Amino acid sequence: MSKSFGPYYASRALLSAAFSMLVFGLSWKALVMAGVVFALFLVYLHSGWFGVDPSNPLFPLRRDERAREAQRKALVAATLAGAMGFVAITAIASASTAAAAPLAISVAVLVYFASQFLLLAGT
Repeated sequence: MSKSFGPYYASRALLSAAFSMLVFGLSWKALVMAGVVFALFLVYLHSGWFGVDPSNPLFPLRRDERAREAQRKALVAATLAGAMGFVAITAIASASTAAAAPLAISVAVLVYFASQFLLLAGT
């Protein structure tokens, strides 16, 4: 890990922790999830899939046209998965919308990361 990307690492660690606590609350599962999500952020930075601009330490990743297309497809898949997950959770489990929303958001975020990872790794 490079010291020049310290702000990136810190901001992504906070995002990972916030997302994990949204899903699991304050528990050991949240700690494991935060580690996994943070590792994905590190893979994105150091994978070579994106151009890296060290002059902007919070947002150093630069996307080319192939990466933008992968991001667009991943966003569409995540939106559909989140919406379908929300409908399915409220219909099947008879859960309230307040209980279904965090789980549906979690599904959407995981689908986004997984599909973008697969689309970028596949080329």
